[in-house]
Amino acid sequence: MLKKSLIKKSNVSRLFLAFVKITGYVPAMLFFKPKKHYVNKNAFKGGLPKPCILMSNHTSLMDFVLYLMSFPFCTLRFWMAEVLFNKGRLFSWFLFKIGGIYINRDTCDFGFVEDSLEVLDKNGRIGVFPQGRLPVNGCRFPFKPGIVAVALRTDAPIVPVYTDGNYGITKRAHFIIGEPIYLRDYCDNENPTKEQRQKLLELLEEKTFELKDILEARKSKK
Repeated sequence: MLKKSLIKKSNVSRLFLAFVKITGYVPAMLFFKPKKHYVNKNAFKGGLPKPCILMSNHTSLMDFVLYLMSFPFCTLRFWMAEVLFNKGRLFSWFLFKIGGIYINRDTCDFGFVEDSLEVLDKNGRIGVFPQGRLPVNGCRFPFKPGIVAVALRTDAPIVPVYTDGNYGITKRAHFIIGEPIYLRDYCDNENPTKEQRQKLLELLEEKTFELKDILEARKSKK
């Protein structure tokens, strides 16, 4: 387990992140051959809004690499699980330097919420996979509530994204970006109850997976 001192001392290095993106761009494009779709492209003429929370379904450990490389001029700070940081000090250092926000799924440590609020308060962008875990035997996990807590405290728009997870040298990855969601449009209670928060979470999950049908329809026309 990582020491808290290491977590606190490790900050994103934009110079290092730029180096990773530049050197990894060509290999990533060959591996993913990504095709980006929009529900409403006009909503993103200036790129991803600042601040914002990019919210995606979770199909593979490669999901965050897809988005990292598909938004080359954005600094996306992804929530990353403790299992990745526990693969060694050098790898954990790498994850922190490219912007990883440490989240321990096995404890009640909510430091990731404060870290996320700090990023968003500075007009930054974070990336979240609310399911928290990869599918098991094709069954997906439900969304976890952390994203609702962060969004309500910052009023940052949530940008829903759905990826088909079709990764590989002989494949092509398609993903679709939905219109920004403002949770306060669906909840005017300053301190939502547990039930209200759960409904907001279900709304976000529904909005994300609605994109699947739209994406499949777009792909079938090609």
